[in-house]
This record gives sequence, C-alpha cells and structure tokens, in this order.
Amino acid sequence: MSLLDAKPSNPQAGFTLVEVLVAVALLGTIAAMVFASLVTTTQAVEAGRAHTEREQTVRKILRLMAEEVSLSRRTITYPWIGMNGTQDGQPADILAFLAMSQELSNLNATIKESENVRVVYTRERDRLIRFVRKNLYTLTDTTESLDQMELADRVQAFNVRYYDDQNRIWLDEWPTASKLPKALLIEVTFQYPDEAPWTVREWVTIGTS
Repeated sequence: MSLLDAKPSNPQAGFTLVEVLVAVALLGTIAAMVFASLVTTTQAVEAGRAHTEREQTVRKILRLMAEEVSLSRRTITYPWIGMNGTQDGQPADILAFLAMSQELSNLNATIKESENVRVVYTRERDRLIRFVRKNLYTLTDTTESLDQMELADRVQAFNVRYYDDQNRIWLDEWPTASKLPKALLIEVTFQYPDEAPWTVREWVTIGTS
C-alpha cells in the first residue's frame, strides 16, 4: 500500500456533552445577568417617573397655595396668622388668612367663586391639610361651615418662613396683625418608603406691607 492510499486519522467531530453543558450554563448566566440588569433599569426608570409625577403634582399645589396667599387680605376681625409648630420633632406650621376662593376652592363645588373664606394650612400627621371656613359669621365650626381638603400625603414637614422687609430678616412666625409680611417661603418635605426625604419649596410675594 502506497503512501497515497493511507487515510489520515481525523479527530472526533462535534462537541462533547460536557462542552455543551458548559456552553448552556454560560448562556444561562449571561441571560440572567442581562435580565436582572433590565429589570433593575426598568424599576429605576419607573421610580424616577413616579417621583417626577409626584413632584409635579406637589409643585402645582404649592403654586396654587402661593397664589391664594398672595391675594390674602388683612382685617382686624380675621387677622393674618403665621404660627410656628412641630409634630414628632418636625415642622408643622399653621398659616391662616382671609381670602377670596381661588383655584383650590374650585375643587369643591360648595364654595362660590366670589365668597370670602377663612383659609388655614397645616400638617396633621403625614398629611398637608387645607381647612376652609365658609361662613365667617358662625360662632362654632360645623360640617356645613368647615371644609377640609387633603392636599398631599407622606408629608414629613410643613415649614413656613416670613420676610420682614422693615428689619430685613426672616422669621419663623409672623407676630403682628398690623401688617403683612413682604414674602413667604413655603417648604414641604416628603418621606416615601425606601426613599430619602425630599423637599419642595415655593416663594410667595405678597406685596407692600
């Protein structure tokens, strides 16, 4: 037999079972890592979108509050009040004034657009509340004369500061009913589960005192 007739020995073609199992395991690991990364990214995007929507809603509420405060009135009978308060070690201030019903009031059809109302903003536990006394001539608050509206929940702090333009200082309380503050700084701090506290601020200019 000549050398031309000799057949070279070929290595075994294909993959062994061990090689196939290793390849499958690697593909499974890569797929799991990609899926976990995709889930984490999706959750982060959804959490960011939810946070943005909450912040937009809160900012809209604060802008409406600012508009209502800026149009507030000062009277001897119904004085303009800014009180400093705390609950559970966090600010829970009280802001009260006489105003014409504005956009916030339009959410409640029982209040007429041109009606004078006594408005009170405060924090109760984890809620930002707006109280409206519709009938200013009643001696006691009844269900018919007092409306309550929850503006926001998960509220950790509600803080209001007042600018005294005469002395050029910021105050935690407004101590006099003889004039109005030049400006206000409204701060609302929120605390949602698994999130760091975040604060939304709104500046309010009332005008000349």
